[in-house]
Amino acid sequence: MSQEPPTPVLLSNLHRVWFKVEDACAGAAALLIAAAMVLTVAEVLSRRLLNAPLPGIIDTFNLGMAAIAFLGASQCQRMSGHVRMEMVVRRLSGRTLWCVESFTTLLALGFICAVGVASAEGVVRAYRVGDATMDLLLPVWPAKALVTLALMVLAVRLTLQFFDSLRLAITPEAVPVAALRVATVEELAREEIEEVIGTVEPEDVDRGDGA
Repeated sequence: MSQEPPTPVLLSNLHRVWFKVEDACAGAAALLIAAAMVLTVAEVLSRRLLNAPLPGIIDTFNLGMAAIAFLGASQCQRMSGHVRMEMVVRRLSGRTLWCVESFTTLLALGFICAVGVASAEGVVRAYRVGDATMDLLLPVWPAKALVTLALMVLAVRLTLQFFDSLRLAITPEAVPVAALRVATVEELAREEIEEVIGTVEPEDVDRGDGA
């Protein structure tokens, strides 16, 4: 019997550490969403009961929306939650699949690094010129810095996925650690069913409507 190649310890440890970093960033995004909901309710009540809007509410939302959108991007990438065109990739397997995944991940990493550098330059520029919001004159650079931080976290995730995909392209029989899992149509259907009605047995999916 052929023995399964050992899992790389360094890559596995980095994956677990970055797992926690991504969850922390997603948790921060969730807290920002909760704060935005509270401010929205407070704004509505203030307008309704006191006939007076909360000052600077638009400034606060403008500063927080970008951070909310980007802080969970790396966790979503790890969970393969981003929209991908997999009509071709799903038909591949073995070394060919992981070669394609390595190439596409490298392209994504290059793009995110380029955007991250531009974002960091925007943070420095906003800090130097004292860029601020219209009403409360809140500094803009901290919100831009959060976006840059989120892009850095995503870049590290893509780096881990690239090296793991490259490892799998060399040894296709190895177990994926950080690489994206390309789910089959049956697996996607089972996951969607489990989200709605809970865990199901494989034969339940095959039977369909009880035929």
